[in-house]
Amino acid sequence: MSKLSTPKPVTRRKLFFWAFQGNVKMQLLLLLLIVGMVFFRVVPLEMQKRIVNDAISLGKFDSLLLYCGIYILAVTTTAGLKLGANYLQAVIGERAMLAMRKELYGHIIQLPLHFFRKTQPGMVVAALMTELSTAGNFAGMALAVPISNILTLLAFAGYLLWLNPQLALATLGIYPVVAFLIPYLQKKANHLNKKRVDQSRLLSSQIAESITGITEINVHGAYEQEKKKI
Repeated sequence: MSKLSTPKPVTRRKLFFWAFQGNVKMQLLLLLLIVGMVFFRVVPLEMQKRIVNDAISLGKFDSLLLYCGIYILAVTTTAGLKLGANYLQAVIGERAMLAMRKELYGHIIQLPLHFFRKTQPGMVVAALMTELSTAGNFAGMALAVPISNILTLLAFAGYLLWLNPQLALATLGIYPVVAFLIPYLQKKANHLNKKRVDQSRLLSSQIAESITGITEINVHGAYEQEKKKI
């Protein structure tokens, strides 16, 4: 008999797991909104060109009204799709954060007693409340942001190549440099963010310790000493 595969513990699951866990339909709807939003972002560029080159230059008033109407419709549609995409991102992020908090809380209360003897309550509260907010925001943007950026780049690059290949290549020449710099800067940002999280945990632990021992602080008048600790 084959052994049943046990699910990964909550601390070992990737953030992308939470982004799609129970949110697949919403992510697909979000993807459709992004595709439509990228398409309607390109339309105003073409309308601007036609308004200047065709309608105004040739004095075609009917064409001017038509192109301006299409331009306004495209911009309005893009704004509406962006609003819907932002709403879905927020909902997915909140749902993912709620699921993470439930699972992590269930994991924490099952830890052995020696963990709670050496860990300050403030650190646990910070891990559950403050730090998971960032993870929830990432879960909401895990699909939307990269797909939106890639599709926007491809759409604008295709449009520029259609207009003027030489100018398009000169414009897109900066992207290899950006593709090299971003991972390097992201590593530094991740390192600094880890330090920020560690400092935040220490601060939360110190505050929780001070609040717990507020009676002793009042009795001994140790206000200045507690301030110096912070």
